[in-house]
Amino acid sequence: MPDILHRISIDAPPQRVHDLIADTDGIARWWTGRPLTGEHTIGSGFSVYFGDAGRPAAVMRVLTDTPDEVVWRVTDGPDTWIDTRITFSLRPAGQGGTTLLFTHSGWQRAGEFMSGCSTNWGAYLTSLKTGAETGAFGAYPAGEISRWDAKPSASTDGEGPASSDNIEIITRFEHAFRAADQATIDELCDLGLVDHNPAPDHEPTLTGFKQKVAGFKAIFPDLKEDLQDIVAIGDTVATRWVVTGSQQLEFMGIPAAGQTIRVEGMNFYRLKDGRVTDIWTQFDGVAMMQQLGAIPA
Repeated sequence: MPDILHRISIDAPPQRVHDLIADTDGIARWWTGRPLTGEHTIGSGFSVYFGDAGRPAAVMRVLTDTPDEVVWRVTDGPDTWIDTRITFSLRPAGQGGTTLLFTHSGWQRAGEFMSGCSTNWGAYLTSLKTGAETGAFGAYPAGEISRWDAKPSASTDGEGPASSDNIEIITRFEHAFRAADQATIDELCDLGLVDHNPAPDHEPTLTGFKQKVAGFKAIFPDLKEDLQDIVAIGDTVATRWVVTGSQQLEFMGIPAAGQTIRVEGMNFYRLKDGRVTDIWTQFDGVAMMQQLGAIPA
């Protein structure tokens, strides 16, 4: 049987990571963005919800809960999820960190749904990582689990641009984002854009987003992006990227001394009628602060 596997290095102790995995409030913070029902106790179960749906997206039964391993069995949800197992194995890493080995096992067959689920699990595990490290969690736009299998050749509702069109839109948007190209950002964004990870003292609006982009470009004027992956599932697009640049202005109280950065991250977008309506951003903020000399490496 095929499995989904992810290995994540987390700069936080295993107990901190375990507490976020083995607690319904913690799970809601890094996964669903909505409260769960039920209890995370062995032999019992809990339900997860997405968006505005009143019914559970999936129901989990807790099989194992130890300091170094948590195992859930899916008892209800999409047909291909039922009786699969989700395992979090935690191992201490150097200097108080954690290596998380994630497995979603027991799939009957591989396919587009499994591929979409793997992509989305990677996004949620990134949210877990950054939350454990910094306390800032991301709420990702994957929506109902049953929609994770949306065909890449067409939008999930049969209307609007195909996913290939959304990939083209977001590729343009990513370049405009890094170049602080305000005109192209205006062209590609909905007026009601929501930036779910606004900069400090910035509104989570289109105006606030444009101010954030312009400010970052001023601080790192030679900013360059290597867009490494882009995946579209219906009206949701995910990108994985690496940015490089050198600091030329003060940033968050850190004086400029030409420090160079190389930062990895992900963006998640929701589109409607060919325009970006929502943006979520997650990146390795700890590595960035280390490279700028704000915290010890």
